[in-house]
Amino acid sequence: MTRWFPTLRRPQPPAAKGELDYTLNWAPAGIDRARPWSVERAVRDGMERAVWIYKAVDTISNHAANRLLRVRPRSDSSDEPLPPLANHPLYEAMNVNANPLEVAFILKKRLSMQLLLSKRGVFLEPTFSRGGDLLRIDLLPPGRTRPIPGKGADLVSHFETVTPTGELRTLDVDRVRWIRNPHPLDPYAGITPLEAAGLSADLDFFTRHYNLSFVHNDARPGGVIGIDGDMDDAELRLLRAKFAGGPSAAGAWTVLSGGNVTVTDTSTTPRDMAYESVSLNSKVELLAAFGVPESQLGNASGRTYDNAQAEKLIFWEVTMPPHLSLLAAAFQTDAGDRNEVYFDTSDIDVLRTARSKRLTEAREEVAAGVRSVRSYAELAGYADEVDDTPATRALYLASGRTPVPARAADAQALTPTTPVAQPPRPAKALAPAADLPLDDTAAETLHGRLDDALQALAVRWTERTVARLSSPRHRKGTRHWDHRGADAPRTGIKDLPIELVVDLATWQQEAAQALRPLIEAAAVGAAADLSDALGMPGTEPDTVWPVLGPLIADWLTNYAAALAEDIRDADRSGKDLAGITTSARDWGQSFSAWATVTARRLATATIEMGRDHAAAASMRAGLVRRWVAHDDGRTRPDHEAADGQTQPLGHPFTIGQDLLRHPADPQAPPGQALNCRCRLAWRIQH
Repeated sequence: MTRWFPTLRRPQPPAAKGELDYTLNWAPAGIDRARPWSVERAVRDGMERAVWIYKAVDTISNHAANRLLRVRPRSDSSDEPLPPLANHPLYEAMNVNANPLEVAFILKKRLSMQLLLSKRGVFLEPTFSRGGDLLRIDLLPPGRTRPIPGKGADLVSHFETVTPTGELRTLDVDRVRWIRNPHPLDPYAGITPLEAAGLSADLDFFTRHYNLSFVHNDARPGGVIGIDGDMDDAELRLLRAKFAGGPSAAGAWTVLSGGNVTVTDTSTTPRDMAYESVSLNSKVELLAAFGVPESQLGNASGRTYDNAQAEKLIFWEVTMPPHLSLLAAAFQTDAGDRNEVYFDTSDIDVLRTARSKRLTEAREEVAAGVRSVRSYAELAGYADEVDDTPATRALYLASGRTPVPARAADAQALTPTTPVAQPPRPAKALAPAADLPLDDTAAETLHGRLDDALQALAVRWTERTVARLSSPRHRKGTRHWDHRGADAPRTGIKDLPIELVVDLATWQQEAAQALRPLIEAAAVGAAADLSDALGMPGTEPDTVWPVLGPLIADWLTNYAAALAEDIRDADRSGKDLAGITTSARDWGQSFSAWATVTARRLATATIEMGRDHAAAASMRAGLVRRWVAHDDGRTRPDHEAADGQTQPLGHPFTIGQDLLRHPADPQAPPGQALNCRCRLAWRIQH
């Protein structure tokens, strides 16, 4: 074999005297897994002599080095990431200058290459000032750096590294950032593509070397010529000159004349013809191990444009994300507890296609009233161009009616202001039989505003539920994962996660944010209206929302349970995702009709409770209330019979078999309170 492959007999250079050979002598946890493909061998026998290994490593590392490393705050309340921080110390070190000898591009490229080739991993040493500012980041030599196992619960006691001058340095654990692709068994070692593809790398090299030996024609003759008879030296030299070796004469034939000549062909055998298939297989296996399609190496021949784009998408969705995540994880300690480190891939064209689709869906959500303008601006990346105001945070129906505030503090800016009550005047004498001049349209006005808010919430909750039903995160493990059905790899038999799809807690919070400002403002206005009619100083009622808020929460609980049951029944009955979505939207239409009825009940109750509070606070003697039914032929018989019934303040009305404090009394049976359009007239009776 040494004749055909001279390199096999090349002696290995002896280690320098006194130099520690960590590659061969050190074994983590007593197991020498670093020996077969140490980082030195991976570079020498892999990257420096195998074209496919070099090109795969170079391609991945170039892409990683071109990505900007950024730091952004963690988003605990939303799936959408927050904008990156502009002036974090890591930005300068990892995107401009890493240290005095290396710009950030060179450091990131070396870092990426070492992660792909070093079985022991990559070791980074950040340097900080006394004030804690990051000054520089240096790469430690992976072949001369090792973690020292700790005792007890400490995985690593400290790190040791040998400098180029032979000095042994000891580094504390918090001074080294250690990155490696984790090994399934050994926590002190990583795993590299060459561990799996090492044999393919050797085959690729040896088949090329064998072919090179054949071309040079100095390891095996292309043929054997035998001459019958004696030849003098001059004739022998002439004959040998005609069949001289070298690339230009490899495999060539020459015609001789005279004498008995025998020729044996040894230039081509089936074994030689296997070179092409072995070389091709080695290339496929090496590129598969590194996860780099050949089109990403610069050779897209034999592929359509769509196929090349598909390979590029696979490269950026399968190969690069875990590689970049391992690199970014090294700097998580230096980013801060509330921040996260990531590499920015937003400008990759094949990834922007999915983002463009997401932005289109977001614009539709804005138009449907389930996403705010500010939320869309943050998602699209131009939040700095849209001010964060109550108007941009609010939700709007497609018709552009009353906005739904995103938070309680925004309600005042979005709700039409109630006229300020005039300073109290001295109590005036009222005619005993005259009703107090109150705003009879207050309940109807509030009903319109509450109905608009509830309709917007109905659309928002319905569309959010539909979006979560379609989310891959919620479909994973269910029969709805893929159109291929049971053949899809992530398809399972689990039920849809109803508790994640129907978010009752968020519903209740958003309902309180949207309805409470409207109800409290209307209650204040109703109290001021009655106080002004009495000529008495008024006080703001503080008992309306504490009564109505829990009722609204209970109503939403019942409706959320109904929606969850509809989805669960549709799922278990075998409906596809489109059928389940239809069930959710049918629920939305039912909720919309309920919202209109409920808005009227809340509006009437709010106005009457606000006036009751003002009347009690005024302590005016002789105040009585008269039940006024709505006369249009559609009034309940009990309510129509109660028309004109008069009761002192604090005494309930007798409505059929029930006692009601006022129309739409929250404590009354639904049959007496729902959709009630009656009102109360007030007067002074002596």
